[in-house]
Amino acid sequence: MAEESHPLLVTIILAAGESRRMGKPKLFLDVGKGSMLQHAVNVALDHPLVVVTGAYPVQTQDHLSGIEGITFAHNPDWEKGMASSIAIGVRAASRYNPAGYFITLADQPSLSVESLALLADSFLRNPDKIVATWYPERLGVPAIFPARYKDDLLSGEGQRGARSLIKEAGDEVEVVRFHQPPVDIDTPEEYRNWIEDRTKRY
Repeated sequence: MAEESHPLLVTIILAAGESRRMGKPKLFLDVGKGSMLQHAVNVALDHPLVVVTGAYPVQTQDHLSGIEGITFAHNPDWEKGMASSIAIGVRAASRYNPAGYFITLADQPSLSVESLALLADSFLRNPDKIVATWYPERLGVPAIFPARYKDDLLSGEGQRGARSLIKEAGDEVEVVRFHQPPVDIDTPEEYRNWIEDRTKRY
């Protein structure tokens, strides 16, 4: 975990989905050196950490029971979409009065400490702007939202939320482009492919 060297950020890991396309809870699948969910927690920078649970709240908390310093925030309306989980996470994170909300996904095992540090460093240089990750078709999360976007994040609906805020912010967005965009793991085939690629790399 990196040393605290940035304006106070709170990392919010979204871990509320049902994993319907995977056919079983994907966040507990092994990705090398732990599960997908454990990886998301392990690469989080040394800021306060909120994990938003949803479809599997008890299993998620039990799965991370050996890791200290996590605040769990349950989203009973997780089926309404990602924006509802973001709102739950932001509400829980706001007690820290952070300069920014660092929103990440639990199903991107290709992310590293270094990847997230690039985003945090960009926010350090541009604390009034949204910092977002570049994808070929869009900008998205992981992303950092300055505290002035708190009310917008709390009022998001459905799948809009963060992505719409990033799109509407225009020039108020700093874009971080990784060598390889983060990969979401949603299906058994994507999981097998990722494991095969990881085996080749290591």
